[in-house]
Amino acid sequence: MKKLSKDKILEKNKEYSENFIQPSADLSLPEYMKDIFNNNNVKNFIDLGCGDGIVISAVKNKYPKIKISGIDISPRRINSLKKRFPRDNFYVKDVCGTKLKQQYEFVHSSQVIEHVPFDKEMVKEMSRLLTDNGVLFCSSVIKKPWAIYKYRNNGRFVLGPTHEREYKDKKQFLNLFKKDFKLIKSWQIPVSRDILGFHIIIPGYFLVFGIWKKRN
Repeated sequence: MKKLSKDKILEKNKEYSENFIQPSADLSLPEYMKDIFNNNNVKNFIDLGCGDGIVISAVKNKYPKIKISGIDISPRRINSLKKRFPRDNFYVKDVCGTKLKQQYEFVHSSQVIEHVPFDKEMVKEMSRLLTDNGVLFCSSVIKKPWAIYKYRNNGRFVLGPTHEREYKDKKQFLNLFKKDFKLIKSWQIPVSRDILGFHIIIPGYFLVFGIWKKRN
């Protein structure tokens, strides 16, 4: 089946984002984010694909003085965040080409790169936005051949309805960053769900995470 154009993919992502409301989460930050903030004297932070602001809310709760920017393709989400955090900056933009002039000490993106038309473009943009001594965090999904599929996108079985790609293993994901970044830490975990009172691990479906410094 013919692959959708970049504009069509972005439009589909926008439609999905406008209608999908992320569930409320607690305001606790994961330990890896606390370590990044505490060990790197982070004063500004950008979340690429910020969604309804789960990560941003947690950051502002723990570190209220940090200056935050958020990027999302959904006007609904960005307008909501502007009202909640009027002193910070939020933009309706493509995460692969933000055109922002500012650089950030911490660039963050969680479960977004698998949705964009071209993942290498997003990596290049993250490098452009990151200060020379900054920290990058990015996460995505791994799909094994035996994974249980739930959706179809552009004629393919996928784990998420707007996934343009799903990496076959951690190495494939990490290799995207080798040219521009030096890996500090990486890990992966199986995806699980609570179904009918049981905690079920979904076969062949993993989340993959990485923390990098910029190559100088």
